[in-house]
Amino acid sequence: MIRASADLADFKILLINDRVDLEEQLAATAKLIGGKVNVIESTSHLRDQLSGGASDLNMVMVHKFMERVEELPRVVREALVSYGTPPSSESFGVVNTSERILLMIDEAHRTQGSDYGDNIFEAFPNATRIAFTGAPLITEQHGNKRTTKRFGEYIDKYKLMDAVHDGATLQILYEGRTADTALKDKHGFDTKFEDLFRQRTPEEIEAIKKKYGASGDILEAEKRIEAIAKDLVAHYIDNILPDGFKAQVVCHSKLAAVRYQKSIRAAVQERLDQERLKPKPDDDLIKRIAFLKTVVVVSSDATNELAVITESRKEARRWNAVENFCRPFDLEDSDKDLTGIAFLIVCDMLLTGFDAPVEQVMHIDKRLREHNLLQAIARVNRVATGKQRGFIVDYIGLANHLSSALSIYAEEDAADLQDGLKNLLTELPILEERYQRLLQHFQTAGVMDIRAFVNGDLPDAQAEVRVIHAAVTAMKDIKRRADFEVYLKKFLQSLNLILPNEAGHAYRVPARRFGYLLRMVKERYKDESLDLADAGAKVKALINEHLIDLGINPKIPPIELLSDDFLANVQKHSRGDPEAKASEMEHAIRKHCTIHFDEDPAFYKKLSEKLEQLIQQHQDNWKMLADEYEKLRAEATEGRKTAHQGMTKEATTFYDHVVQITFDDGQVPAEHVDALKSLILKIVELLQGTIDIIDFWKKQIEVKKLRGDIGTEILFADIPQLVAKQERIAVEIVKLAEKRHNDLIQP
Repeated sequence: MIRASADLADFKILLINDRVDLEEQLAATAKLIGGKVNVIESTSHLRDQLSGGASDLNMVMVHKFMERVEELPRVVREALVSYGTPPSSESFGVVNTSERILLMIDEAHRTQGSDYGDNIFEAFPNATRIAFTGAPLITEQHGNKRTTKRFGEYIDKYKLMDAVHDGATLQILYEGRTADTALKDKHGFDTKFEDLFRQRTPEEIEAIKKKYGASGDILEAEKRIEAIAKDLVAHYIDNILPDGFKAQVVCHSKLAAVRYQKSIRAAVQERLDQERLKPKPDDDLIKRIAFLKTVVVVSSDATNELAVITESRKEARRWNAVENFCRPFDLEDSDKDLTGIAFLIVCDMLLTGFDAPVEQVMHIDKRLREHNLLQAIARVNRVATGKQRGFIVDYIGLANHLSSALSIYAEEDAADLQDGLKNLLTELPILEERYQRLLQHFQTAGVMDIRAFVNGDLPDAQAEVRVIHAAVTAMKDIKRRADFEVYLKKFLQSLNLILPNEAGHAYRVPARRFGYLLRMVKERYKDESLDLADAGAKVKALINEHLIDLGINPKIPPIELLSDDFLANVQKHSRGDPEAKASEMEHAIRKHCTIHFDEDPAFYKKLSEKLEQLIQQHQDNWKMLADEYEKLRAEATEGRKTAHQGMTKEATTFYDHVVQITFDDGQVPAEHVDALKSLILKIVELLQGTIDIIDFWKKQIEVKKLRGDIGTEILFADIPQLVAKQERIAVEIVKLAEKRHNDLIQP
């Protein structure tokens, strides 16, 4: 837009960011507009490149605005060893005084309050400045370095809930694990942790330390960390692992980080042992838990650090921890065992600017406030397939003090932020509303006992069978089936978020029974579009377990028409109801005709017409229809049995298809019958002699030549109706030949 505006086209543009990955991303985006992007490689390059008047596009990392400290002579370094090197006495200096410079600074909140920001503005004193930030500095404590002081008023605001509504990010659900939160939300956790976010009296701190046998910082107390690790591992395995996502653990210090690593590894092993000792071990779950790995990612320390911290940092580097954490689990490839990194433990790194859509939960045991809080929790709101929400599990009391933590924001902004950070149980009203919508969907269709059925409250099995047949029959209309699938998916997605929390237990039986109904609808109408793939692993397991108990394998698709056990399965599904039996057979025949139509269009068109005639003749006589459908199924099983006089069955297939295309009434004038038969026999012979080579249908030049040869044969046959449609007939014959390739080349 700038380059297209006559009064702005001469601006020198400078894009400033603070991370290598952002620079690469922005450079790729900038190139889309055309022209050259100058990437500034060093401070000296910055001065040379940006001091001129060229109207060009430049990109620079903010670190280039800091002069490198000159190496001091050894004798001076030794003299200053106790104090460190003093700051430089020189400022960065002016690079370009032009007013026709536009500075576009990404993630401005991270640098504007430091020497970097001062140096940028000193280098380009008259430039126009535009800042991009998701966490502007807005409190009085930031003084003249507040975002609006540095850059002026807001041009545009894109708030947290704007991104959620647009589908760019996900809403975040909070779970408080401290005692106050647990009591307030009636979670009933077995373990409740102290609120350490708020200020504590010395006596309170001593009491907590005594509880955990701690002598130092309570946030580094090993017994406390062990207790939290057990809780967060249980939460992760029960809530997050089923859907294949990962976790970040945010703790107070590097020492706390390595202690968390040790405790999480122990808790994972303990859970693994428990699962193996169960009377009916879940082999898939055991395999997934055994695959899990835990790493610590912390910055290096210039001072002497504990050996255990150094070793954890080196391990993370050997494992390429961050990259492998960002990858989805791959349990099948032995070379990708490091994708099993499920717990990424940090204290100061990867809390901002870290994008990992595979991360769904952040376990927080660190005091975070203001923009640091918002930047950190945004790690879990990235969109990914199958990910409905992000989760924050709070072990320090943050949820109790959210208003305080967000107090720097204006009332309107704080309200928007709290809308984006909901307590887990705020999903309950949504779950109930979606449950009621499902019930209403069936009640509107005349199934008035649907509530009693899904809750298991009907008096006997006969009553249940009546409701099942009524519910499945009510879904005959394709739109009503599609709505059922959508409503059920939404209901299951909400339930998947809440389970295994007790608040969702009352909805488990309805979930199983609605899932059963969907399977029966899928069987009856042979509708492969009905699918719960996006519903969430926890509820899918719930439904599949119920189906297996009923003798239905959810991994096996609906029984096909020509299957040996088709009739037995239809009888089983119908439970003696003739309408249900006839309906399932009708839709099986329709599906079979649709799937196989291109293999013999004339035959399957005739079969479909017979089906419609039977429906018209017998209408609601379900027993008669079922009997006639069995005869039609036998005809479909046998396929084309006869051939026209003087022709093979293969040639007859092509003959009937050409007749169907060419003659509106399906009748060939008597004077053209022999000529048409002769033509089709020639074409079939031509096909058999041409297509019997490897990958023929991938060789477009050969296919085009074949189509031309068929067209020539049609012209030579001199049948006026065929000549008029010569091109279309040639195309249709080639399409049919491709579908019947194996039949054509059989000796």
